[in-house]
Amino acid sequence: MNNSFPQFMPVMPSQSENPDSSEMVVYMDSSPYPEVTGEKDAATVAMLKEDYAGMKGELTAITLYVYQNSRIVKNESLSNSMLQIAISEMIHLDLLGDAIVALGGNPSFDNGKYYWNASYVNYTTNLKEMMKTNIASEKEAIASYEKHIALTNNESVKALLKRIIKDETLHLRFFTETLNKL
Repeated sequence: MNNSFPQFMPVMPSQSENPDSSEMVVYMDSSPYPEVTGEKDAATVAMLKEDYAGMKGELTAITLYVYQNSRIVKNESLSNSMLQIAISEMIHLDLLGDAIVALGGNPSFDNGKYYWNASYVNYTTNLKEMMKTNIASEKEAIASYEKHIALTNNESVKALLKRIIKDETLHLRFFTETLNKL
């Protein structure tokens, strides 16, 4: 399986709706995602399940960005960017699910305590508030991954989380630059 993605994916702007949107791109790091291997590890699985389907996990990020894609109707380029970022987060969800299975867990949509639910999504329709929410969400995701890197002894999990952080950092940059343009 080829896990290498382009460094950025240009988005086709709608010149009639936003003539300045031609500079918008969605960034994704081009390095491959490492495979997770190892023995059964309940503690690491519990951490990964939080990243997978916890309140601030990848499933929440996906639904947040898909929701925003649907609500951003006056800027086709930004709307498409949100969908592309959601796809990036779907890749993360899939990889975390594979890691959970590799370590003996079940990738159900819960964090080990509570099932995921749609109340985790911020449903603001204000564009600036969306970007502020996204910036906070990406910062929280990066902090969670960094914490989990420090708490696991599994080197392949550490490598995967470090690789995911590369994408999250680029998403953070995109949202910050977008907010600064608003």
